[in-house]
Amino acid sequence: MPDRRRDPSRLVVDVLVVLAGAVLLGVVAGLAWPQLVDPVTVTRTGAGLVRDEAALAQQFDADAWYSVLAAAGGLLLGVGMIAWRRADEVATLLAVVAGAFLASWISAELGLALGPDDPSRVLADAAEGATAEAAFVLTTDVVQWVWPLFAVLGALVFLISPLSERSIEEAVRSDGPGGALPQEFHDPADVSGTAEETPPSRP
Repeated sequence: MPDRRRDPSRLVVDVLVVLAGAVLLGVVAGLAWPQLVDPVTVTRTGAGLVRDEAALAQQFDADAWYSVLAAAGGLLLGVGMIAWRRADEVATLLAVVAGAFLASWISAELGLALGPDDPSRVLADAAEGATAEAAFVLTTDVVQWVWPLFAVLGALVFLISPLSERSIEEAVRSDGPGGALPQEFHDPADVSGTAEETPPSRP
């Protein structure tokens, strides 16, 4: 019976499913990020655009919420995809890493696009004292590594956990409907029809 776990077509499907899951998680995180961030307020003055001290402290709020969403999304991607798609653990893990980088880029670009516009354009013709929300800015690119780091962490934790161990009988049955167990896994007590009945010997 062929080993479907090494079927190339099944492996391709697994990789595509992992990447599709990463795109979905990236979109969800990108949509949620602007809703969670407390935007910085910018005021138009005679000297230009000014942010107060409180606003300067708030600029790290975007990094913090992005990191939280990336950590949650990365763990979900790593654990969920490794647990669900098992044609080849190594190939799936590589797909998870690639998908995590893709999700990181999607969530950042989508969140920035849906966030406030550049205040320099919004307040270009505004009078002094007018305010506007500042556009989101990731103060460091390091936060975009949170996605792949937590995806790999989730995948590795699942792979070394008892939940990832499959019994031999389960592995054989996963070959498809109608797959029979090897002879050594049959009930040794069930020997009906396997040998002819020997008549008792006469004294």
